[in-house]
Amino acid sequence: MSATSVLLSTDLFDRIKVFQHGMHLDMRPLKVLSRYPLGELHLYTHLTSDHQAAMARADAVLAPWYAVRGPTQLACLFQWFPYTVRVVVTHAAYFGHVAILEYLHDVYTIDRFQDLPLWNAAAANDHLDVLAFLYRHEYKSFYQQSSLSCAAATGAIAAIEWLHRHAIPCDCRDAQDVAAEMGQLETLQWLHSRGIGDTSLWAMNQAAKNGHLDVLVWLYDHTTGGCTTDAMDGAARNGHLDVLEWLVRHHTSATVASIQYAAAHGLVDVVEWLLVHQPLLPKTERVMEAAAHHGHLDVVQALHDYGWPSSKQVLDRAAAGGHLQILQWLQYAKPQEGCTSSAMDDAAREGHLEVVQWLHEKYRSVGCSTDAMDSAAMRGHLDVVRWLHRHRREGCSDQCLLNAARSGRLEMVQWLCRHRQECRGDEAKKVAAGHARRQGHTDIAQFLEGGVMEECHCSDCDGTRMTQLSCHMS
Repeated sequence: MSATSVLLSTDLFDRIKVFQHGMHLDMRPLKVLSRYPLGELHLYTHLTSDHQAAMARADAVLAPWYAVRGPTQLACLFQWFPYTVRVVVTHAAYFGHVAILEYLHDVYTIDRFQDLPLWNAAAANDHLDVLAFLYRHEYKSFYQQSSLSCAAATGAIAAIEWLHRHAIPCDCRDAQDVAAEMGQLETLQWLHSRGIGDTSLWAMNQAAKNGHLDVLVWLYDHTTGGCTTDAMDGAARNGHLDVLEWLVRHHTSATVASIQYAAAHGLVDVVEWLLVHQPLLPKTERVMEAAAHHGHLDVVQALHDYGWPSSKQVLDRAAAGGHLQILQWLQYAKPQEGCTSSAMDDAAREGHLEVVQWLHEKYRSVGCSTDAMDSAAMRGHLDVVRWLHRHRREGCSDQCLLNAARSGRLEMVQWLCRHRQECRGDEAKKVAAGHARRQGHTDIAQFLEGGVMEECHCSDCDGTRMTQLSCHMS
């Protein structure tokens, strides 16, 4: 009985498994943890949505692991994956796991985990017990200066009050601006009433951009910071029509950037409002270009109805975006405008075969340049390349094969070598093979360095007799 108890001892097993080769099975899922869960936090005054998403991903891995094993296996985790120390400790502060922090302090002391954003993570989520733990153990961090701003961004007033009461060294200058930017009106009022930080033009500009009308009104009534045309531009970009109306009532003017942003995002109600209420905006064809490129026909039509100018580039941009319906409308409503060769070049580059065919039919004389086939080949649009080969005379340049090889397009490289005179020279293939090999595309390099090609009889050869491989692509 005593022998059995010894053999079943978990302590003995832990000592034995140290000598076992390989990774513990329960450690493998944790390999995905990020090295830097909060990234370049020192570049920000608060935790961004990317930071929050990173912590959520870490929690999806760590929470079920803790539920089964608790913190006692962390030493083993750190041994296998030393980089996980940062994410484990930061995760504990972010989600308020004081017990894990206490365990880590007992085993290692918290000072071992230097310069982690623990103050910021705890303050942003109102974890006063974590703040008290850090304070009790005199934890210092490079990131500590922005911890109050992180709390202001999330409206964590209790954390702000705690940091202020305990005189934690923080840079408070941006706190009110950050609260305004993130729409935390109650926090902004609390900071303002206690003289913590100050507001600048940033406050109203960012509140307008993010649609926080209540914050905007309060700032106007209680501060002297004001705003710039960036407020209108930001509100227009994000479709905050109520904010635009308020700004105009309070003597803030829009710029052409306002309507261009709205046009690019397809915010037709904002565009129409600006056309009516800001009639002195300088009329530029760039606004219609932005709408056409992003496929917003209703915006293009509204601008046309209000007499805003267009140009050949409007149709070019619509072609680049693959928006055939807009092309058809422009050709009907503005037949005098036409397009440039960039239209077909750009449509080919993006793989919009239907647009390329339409342009060939409607603007055959405008045509394209060798960039059309070159860029389509580089992007791997074989259907476009074959169509251009059959229906256009521009051909390709001596860079076509090189770019296709460098991009790893084996099927494209094979087709070009079989069908384009520009790509069949020994020197061109030698150079392309070298680039392909350097990029790790060994299959392409081997093809280009191969022997004599057989004769091809496919439809792409147009009845010519060429010494090449059979491509079977008719």
